[in-house]
Amino acid sequence: MKKNIALLLLLLLILTGCSSEQQEPQKEEGPVSQAPFTSISAHAAQGLMKSKRDLVILDVRTTQEILRDGALAGSQQTSLRAIFQDQLTVAKETPIMVVCAVGGRSYAAGQIMVRQGFQEIYNLRGGLDEWKRAALPVVYPKK
Repeated sequence: MKKNIALLLLLLLILTGCSSEQQEPQKEEGPVSQAPFTSISAHAAQGLMKSKRDLVILDVRTTQEILRDGALAGSQQTSLRAIFQDQLTVAKETPIMVVCAVGGRSYAAGQIMVRQGFQEIYNLRGGLDEWKRAALPVVYPKK
């Protein structure tokens, strides 16, 4: 049953494409919310990376996307399937920022993680595209 739900969610994500999240209204920049899930701007994400040393950055893009477009320093790639099937090895109380290309996949992943009991999830609103538009640094893995 759990596997069927995960597959259904993955199918829904595929059918809706990789568009940026449209469900959540734009928030004003200010202190980071204490809600379990928050979408944040690229500049707020950069500040979060500096202030939360235990922050885990999960990149849900494909290997090809990461090789082509780069990634945030210190991020680790994970699959949407691993998230949907609750297979992450990260403690539920660890602060996590989820990243994708434009914010859609990471938004969906973050929502699922909150339902799984993760307590502090941040979505990079606009994804790596917004990060690059803000002229923030990107690292390119060796091919």
